[in-house]
Amino acid sequence: MIDEIGAHRGSYELAGEPDNTMCLPVCDCGWRDVRWFGADDAGRSAARERWARHALLENELRPPDWLVTKATILREQITELIRTSPPAALSLLADIDGWHGALLRDAVAAARAGGASWADIGEKLGMSRQAAHERFRGVA
Repeated sequence: MIDEIGAHRGSYELAGEPDNTMCLPVCDCGWRDVRWFGADDAGRSAARERWARHALLENELRPPDWLVTKATILREQITELIRTSPPAALSLLADIDGWHGALLRDAVAAARAGGASWADIGEKLGMSRQAAHERFRGVA
């Protein structure tokens, strides 16, 4: 194992002959670097730095746990409201839909202003770069 940062644990994949071994930094989240490094101390150190950059950036982009917990509770409570009082759920979801759209547009504009590409935004929203651009091009 290389190290652990937040929810990310890094390791190396090794390849090559015993006298010419290379290492590739990988993460348990599925990330794999595109560059191989020497398996000596200097190479492993450089590989660890590449993995650490990935892990730190991913942790920075992750919403706070307390907010994820609140969102999960809200989703569960709305699911229960749908079961027990569909008209009340419809009213609530209409309100949420209104502010959700505005918040989403604000987040896209802020991401673009911060240098995010349409591919970055599309990835986070689970859509293609082209779909993100078509949907939000007037926002940013």
